[in-house]
Amino acid sequence: MEKEGSLLNRVNLNMVNGEVYHPGFSLDCVIIGYHKNKILILLKKFLNKVWNLPGGFMLAEEKNADEAVKKILRSSIGSDVAFYKQFYLFSDIDREDIDLKKEHMRNTDHEGKEFYQQRFLTLGYYAFVRYEDIELPSNYKWFDWEELPPLYSDHKSIIERAIKLIRVIDEYIPIGYGMLPKKFTMTELRNIHEALHGTILDRRNFQRKVLSTGAVVKLDECKNVKTYPKPILFQYNLDKFNKLVPFL
Repeated sequence: MEKEGSLLNRVNLNMVNGEVYHPGFSLDCVIIGYHKNKILILLKKFLNKVWNLPGGFMLAEEKNADEAVKKILRSSIGSDVAFYKQFYLFSDIDREDIDLKKEHMRNTDHEGKEFYQQRFLTLGYYAFVRYEDIELPSNYKWFDWEELPPLYSDHKSIIERAIKLIRVIDEYIPIGYGMLPKKFTMTELRNIHEALHGTILDRRNFQRKVLSTGAVVKLDECKNVKTYPKPILFQYNLDKFNKLVPFL
C-alpha cells in the first residue's frame, strides 16, 4: 500500500494552479484551416521561445480525453469546434528533449515546473475550423502547412502524420466539414481538396464522387452572386457524415 507521504508528493507533482492533472499525459491538436488556396496549421508560441501545436493536459477528474480536448480547442480559438478526432498516441521515449525542456523552464517563474519537466505521452487530435471565424490571441499564428517554422519536440511529425491520415480519409469521406460555411459551392469544396492533395481535380469526377458518399447533398438554391449561371449550393448531410466518421 502506498504511503500517505509518497501519494501526497505524487499529487503535488501533478498539481498546477490548484488543479490536479493526469500524470505524464498530454494532448496536442493539429488545428487545420483553409484560406486563399492554402491549407493552414494553427501554431502557438511556447514560453515566447518556440512554436508548438496548441495543446494541454487532462484533469484527473475529467472523464475522457475528448472532454479535455474540447476545452483546449475552445481556449485556443475562442469557440467550439465543429469537427475534431483523435488519431494517434505518440509515446516514443525520445519524443521530447527533457534537458531542452528544463532549459526553457529554467528562467521562468511558471508554477508547476516539475510537472512540465516530466516525460509525456501525447494523444494527437486533428480539428477543422473556418479560418474566417477565428480571432487569434497574440501568441497564435496561422502557417502554410508546407512552410512551417522550427517546431517544439516532435510536433512536425505529429502534423505530418495527421495530414497523411486525412488524405487517406478523404478517399472515403469528403473533407471540408468545419472549414466551409454551412452552405457552399462544389468549387469551394474542390478547392480544399486540391490544396490538400496538391493537384488539380477533374470537376465532374470530383462532384460525382463526393455526392456518391451521401455525406454531401445538393440544395435547391444558388449562391447569390452577380455571375451567371449562379453556382448551386451544397451542404453536409450530418446524419450520413457522422455514421461514416467512426469507421475511419
